[in-house]
Amino acid sequence: MDSHAEVTIAATPLDPGAAFTRYGDDVMARYPISTLSLLPGQFCGFSGQKLMGSWARDPDESLEYQDRIAHIWTNTGNYLVAVHVEAQSGTPGFDEAASVLTGEFGIVIP
Repeated sequence: MDSHAEVTIAATPLDPGAAFTRYGDDVMARYPISTLSLLPGQFCGFSGQKLMGSWARDPDESLEYQDRIAHIWTNTGNYLVAVHVEAQSGTPGFDEAASVLTGEFGIVIP
């Protein structure tokens, strides 16, 4: 598996805590073997978290991942923004690249 990154923006009826719990549950359910560590990641006045961990179908082949999620409220609804980065465990430079991609990002609401 190659490394990849993706950004997802999805409307959510949930408050930040419930949206983060659902996202974390979905992350853990992707593979039969998984780990998840959470750090607070609030910025720009919005609730957020940083997630990191690993997934595997078997112990010999695993993936590392890092996510940055933010609960963005607007006058027209709430959104969960997720920046996700993953690569095979041990990929050189993954931590540095993932830290840049999941670092703080600007939020502009027109």
